[in-house]
Amino acid sequence: MNSEFSLEETTFSIPYTGGHDQTEESNVLPRPLDTTGDLPETCEARFEAYKEAWGKCFDRIQSIVERLLEPYVQAVVHKVEDANILPGLPRPELPVISISNPIFGASFLNDVCDRIEAPSTHLYPSDCTNLSNAMRSIVTGLAKDKDPDSRVKHKPSTSLATYDINYLIAWYRHLVSMRDDRPTLLVVLHNFEEFDPSVMQDVFYICSQQLPELPLSFVLSLSTPLPTYLHITYPRSTLAHLRIREVTIPNGLSVLNEILSESFFSPGSDPSIMLGPTALRFISDHFSRHNRTLDSLITNIQLVYMKHFTVEPLTCLLHNTPSLEESENGSEGNLSEGEETPGSPSPALLETIFERIVAVDKKGQFLGSLPADESSGSASQRRKIAMDISQRVLDEVDTSRLAVRAVYRSKCIAFNIIKLVHVCLASEGLRVLGWDLEQDLVEIFVKFLEGGETVDRWLRQLALILRKLSLAQIPRVLTQIIEKVYSFSDSEEDVAVAELLKKVRNEVLAEQNRPDLREERATSLSEWVIETIKGLLGRIEDHPLWEIWYTGDMPFPSELINPSTRASLLSGLLRPLAFTSNPVVVVAPTAEEEDQEDSLWKLPDTSILFHRYLDSGRMINVYDWYEAFQVVLETQREELIKAKAPQKKGRKGRESKSPKKKGKAGSESPRKKGKGKQPQVEEEDDEEEQGEAGEEAEEKWKLEVQARFIRALHELDYLGFIKHTKRRVDHVLRTVFEIHE
Repeated sequence: MNSEFSLEETTFSIPYTGGHDQTEESNVLPRPLDTTGDLPETCEARFEAYKEAWGKCFDRIQSIVERLLEPYVQAVVHKVEDANILPGLPRPELPVISISNPIFGASFLNDVCDRIEAPSTHLYPSDCTNLSNAMRSIVTGLAKDKDPDSRVKHKPSTSLATYDINYLIAWYRHLVSMRDDRPTLLVVLHNFEEFDPSVMQDVFYICSQQLPELPLSFVLSLSTPLPTYLHITYPRSTLAHLRIREVTIPNGLSVLNEILSESFFSPGSDPSIMLGPTALRFISDHFSRHNRTLDSLITNIQLVYMKHFTVEPLTCLLHNTPSLEESENGSEGNLSEGEETPGSPSPALLETIFERIVAVDKKGQFLGSLPADESSGSASQRRKIAMDISQRVLDEVDTSRLAVRAVYRSKCIAFNIIKLVHVCLASEGLRVLGWDLEQDLVEIFVKFLEGGETVDRWLRQLALILRKLSLAQIPRVLTQIIEKVYSFSDSEEDVAVAELLKKVRNEVLAEQNRPDLREERATSLSEWVIETIKGLLGRIEDHPLWEIWYTGDMPFPSELINPSTRASLLSGLLRPLAFTSNPVVVVAPTAEEEDQEDSLWKLPDTSILFHRYLDSGRMINVYDWYEAFQVVLETQREELIKAKAPQKKGRKGRESKSPKKKGKAGSESPRKKGKGKQPQVEEEDDEEEQGEAGEEAEEKWKLEVQARFIRALHELDYLGFIKHTKRRVDHVLRTVFEIHE
């Protein structure tokens, strides 16, 4: 043991170094438990594709968040820098900036501190349990810079305490002497509602008494949109020393809608993975009901990406398609005979792609475009046909990639056009479709992904309203549509549509004095909008290999963010073999095998003790519990001895045959008369030695049973299944009842 350790230590850490026979493997990806239908050779490629896809999505989300928060970060920075520039006050007031920040968390406050070139410190409720700890955290957090002349030593009696505000004043004077300005000292309080108000009252009073010599500013992170918490919790005497200013940053569903719209609903977003209805619904529901934070939103989107790349083996083709390369001898690889050229797709991958394409090809167009199979031809001809088919399969992957992305972009364009028309008509005072774009934006986009009767009904309602527009309203609606079309992209098709709408708008503006043409122009606008939107609403599922780029109705892995801990614990204790054995069951076990697997003596000690736990009443006698546990271990011991007995017998039989053949050790010498006492004494000594050995083994066994019982009892106690009572020391209380096996 290391000399640094002592017996006074409560715990020791012994790092695991691995077994001697363990081979080191680097860069090995974890394999999923269920590999049914998986292609192991695509795991590395899928992982690389996942990193590229998620990196692109994460960077886009970060850019959206930065754009959203930029004006608010600048506002807070401006308030902090101008906090001490307010002359004419009857007495100094401590600057306090209240920020409603329930979604973005510490990231927003970190951005603020990074923008301000001044000393700052972050405090949490655990740092301010009392006044001494609070002042110590403020002083030591701000006075981070050490004295440049570290050779100067001070006596302990002449040094100030770290919780003394005078220590911070002395440090600030030294800082000002080294700089040309007087920086503001910023203190950021996270989760301000959890701070003790009595402690913070004293902190605010102490800091306010040092103004303006010590220019402190406080930033409070609140979960409420308005600083009503300060006025309700703190007395007027404390608020009189504070100059409170508030900054309200984006909050609620507006943040969710902005991030999802810019990342997945916009025609210019071009996401690598297109989220389906199930994933979007779960993300929106979890954000609005359970956890309204940016971290939760990003985590849920990332889980969808991870689940998609885990269950879909063809996601290795997400970004690009592998090419058929030539083999080392200069000829093309024979994929039909299972030969695989390095860098080219494997036969299993090509076969999977081919099966997916044929499953969607109802009309047989793809099969009809393939070259005919000439089995009677030469080997070179068959190889050429196989290569042509493989190349045709890979070309279909590229075609499907473009087609699926085009359909998804068309749906986004249709959604944005209808949303724009809805907003324009609502601004004209018309009741359009009854949408609540803040509460139901995700659900509206999901309806466009699914298609069906709901979207058709919306289009019929929109057509009726557009036919009722006046000649003055039509140009305003067309102007909004033209600007939106220009914002989609700079493609020739979009520019041509925008130019056509410009021409129609100019004609309508020239016909303002002809009310007889109102109905004709309104009808033509209505028909154009409806026909254009209908032409954009295709089905992604009609294209082959759509599962690579579109999640569809893939269920969200909700068990990863909201696991059923209680059910998992009980299942693991009741049926531990189901978790330790191979989860992929090839053949269903028979009833006899299930009975054998469920034998109590085969289970781990904690599971055995838990089964006896379920057989007891509300209060458990620990000694009776131990006796029941010991009975099961005795059965376990006997069964293990029986399992080893045939092996020992066979080994003894094999050892006893060879000496008898040689006639040496196998023969026994005849007993001689008159010399029977000495062998009898030797037999008694052997029996005594065996008895002593048996007693010693029995004592060791009892100690082992006791140790195993205590270990299992501690594990159940750690999991919270028992509760100790002070009235009866030898009894414990059950905490779990009504377990349905």
